[in-house]
Amino acid sequence: MNKQKSATLCRSTSETVRRTLCGIIESSNDHCVLEADDVVIITLCDITLWEWTRIDFPHIPHRHVLSNIKLDNCDYFPIPFTLYYNDEEIDQNLCYGIRCDILNKYKEIKYSSERFIPVLTEHYPKTNVNIIVGPRNIPSTKDKSS
Repeated sequence: MNKQKSATLCRSTSETVRRTLCGIIESSNDHCVLEADDVVIITLCDITLWEWTRIDFPHIPHRHVLSNIKLDNCDYFPIPFTLYYNDEEIDQNLCYGIRCDILNKYKEIKYSSERFIPVLTEHYPKTNVNIIVGPRNIPSTKDKSS
């Protein structure tokens, strides 16, 4: 039992370089309204080896996710965010992207940035990241023949 405790202590002393990626989430139009049950999910991924404009939120391979956060109790746009990530995991030869998806109370995507925004490497930002979200897959309730 003592060996297990000391192994745990050694693990906690290993250093990670924690960095932040921050910015705001804005809506594409005035029709995007947040409700009390909505959850904002911001995801940072390694997007090097896949067509990052075509990957949607539920289908992001977990092995490519470096960090994510869930925000609730967001009342209105713009929504400020700060995402923490381990700087030791960042390889300057790879590409990284961030995206935002807002889920309704049924866990369906309500608003989305629809694509990853390049961040962290080359000339891409680490601060003041501006993510624009808009409506996604909202079925029309109007009769088209009217």
